[in-house]
Amino acid sequence: MKKYLKIAVSAILLGVLIYKINWKNMYQNINIPSLPIVSFVFLIFLIQFPVSAYRWKKSLEIHGLDFSFLFLQKILCIGFFINTFLPTSIGGDGYRALKTMPGEGDKSRGVSAILLERILGFLVLLFLGLLGAVFLLRKYPTPAIKMYVIGGVLVVIFTIIAKTLLGKLFPDGFLGGASWMKRFDAVKNNIQYIKCDRANLSRVILYSIVFQLLAITSIYLLFLAVGVKTGIADCAFIAAFAGIAAVLPISINGIGVVEGSMVFSAAQVGIVYDQAIIVALIMRFLTLPLTLICGFVYLYDAARS
Repeated sequence: MKKYLKIAVSAILLGVLIYKINWKNMYQNINIPSLPIVSFVFLIFLIQFPVSAYRWKKSLEIHGLDFSFLFLQKILCIGFFINTFLPTSIGGDGYRALKTMPGEGDKSRGVSAILLERILGFLVLLFLGLLGAVFLLRKYPTPAIKMYVIGGVLVVIFTIIAKTLLGKLFPDGFLGGASWMKRFDAVKNNIQYIKCDRANLSRVILYSIVFQLLAITSIYLLFLAVGVKTGIADCAFIAAFAGIAAVLPISINGIGVVEGSMVFSAAQVGIVYDQAIIVALIMRFLTLPLTLICGFVYLYDAARS
């Protein structure tokens, strides 16, 4: 029932967004999308797959798990397909966790590795969006940009204060002997893995930065493809806003929600509705061939199993 409700939400939101397009004036607002630029953006989407696979591999290595890059690339691709066309209760990340579950030792390490690379990737995106919003604040002092900057600064300050206080009030081992803490042994062990491998943690952060910069660049190029001259700061803010919306579990793979958030955030930097929605729809359509490719990988893997 929940699955069908998400499908309905996606269909309704996408339908409303398309309905609001001013078809009569569209050709006055945008140029015909440049095929070479759109093709290059598709190439960027392809490059993001190995970047994401390498990031996941390093996150797994932090947790003492070693898998080949090709295996992880295949599982990542299948997970992408599951998220898009097979909205099951497991989901793409659940499938990835299942396929990397260790045969011995703490079973939660595979899940922790996925959480680590997901959270770090999200935080990098939010931080890049914050930098963009700070840069835009003087030119576009809209309530949304102001709130993003204020919220981002408060989160950074709170994080620094919390880390300092927790380090002083609860030093390592302070609560280790408490009986109720035994329930969190798996969490403590995974945190210990992360703390002990700073080199691979730095690599996960680096790959996250590369991944998100590619995402921001793709938005910039797509606006350029339809004749909209914008800036990297604008696109960083738009990407971060869309990333926040994508986390909301109210639709299938963020369909409708992400497009709506892109339209709203683009309006904050002076981009008209028709321009923004066309770019959002092109981004969504560009994922379809990638999903189909991953679908063939899924069918091939299922046939061999």
